[in-house]
This record gives sequence, structure tokens and C-alpha cells, in this order.
Amino acid sequence: MLLAGAGQASAQTGKHAWTFANVSSGLHSVDHAVTVTYQPVKKLPRGALITQVYATRDYTGQADVQTSLCWGGTQHCVDIIGRSISTRAFNEMNAAQPLYLVHRLRARRDSPSPLHVKGNVTVWYATPPQPQDTPQR
Repeated sequence: MLLAGAGQASAQTGKHAWTFANVSSGLHSVDHAVTVTYQPVKKLPRGALITQVYATRDYTGQADVQTSLCWGGTQHCVDIIGRSISTRAFNEMNAAQPLYLVHRLRARRDSPSPLHVKGNVTVWYATPPQPQDTPQR
């Protein structure tokens, strides 16, 4: 379902995108945090810049999990409210660099132990115009 939506948005905007899915290591205790890396699986064109990011997260049970979407380590982050976020907070940043989902368990409730969080990150990016080949004389 995410891929269908990503394809539609990409076709509408005429931009490129990469998507990466990953699962966290186990959250064992309250206030325990794990950081999960999401990165392009192929080399992006030089100068590719982020234009939008969409991230989702899902897990079993009713745990209270705080998740942040980050770029450049864990210094530049936005919190995910609910199960997903669509943001332009990372616009103009290097699209070839990884993004991170940082998950922190706040309350376990009826969730399994350890708790694993499945995440998906889609990054739309634009590439700068490439120089035209000039004919030799």
C-alpha cells in the first residue's frame, strides 16, 4: 500500500524517491531506546536533495512508543505523532545520507517483550540539472 501511494506522489511531482523498510532490535524496558538506520540501496545522483520524507511505524499491542525521525545522526529530528509522518523538515538536505527512526518505549501495556518496531521511510528527492554535452569542434 505504501508503494502505491509513493508511486502516485512521485508521478505527480516528477521527483525521484527511495524507500527502505527495517525492523528495530527489541525494546526490553521502559525508557530503553533503539536507533534504526534507513538508507538508499543504490547510489543517488550527485547533488540529490530531499524534497519530502514520509515515515511509518508499526508494532504489536498497545505500547506507548515515542518515535523520532532524524537526519544527520540524532541531532536534527522531528517526532512522529501517531503511526506516520509526512514532513518537509529535511528539505534541501543530502538525500544520499541515511535517516534514522529512534524508538523509545514509554509504557509496555499489553505488548510483547521484547517489543520490535517495524518502520518504513520514503525519501523524495530532486536532482540538480546535469550539464549538457557540448559537441566538439
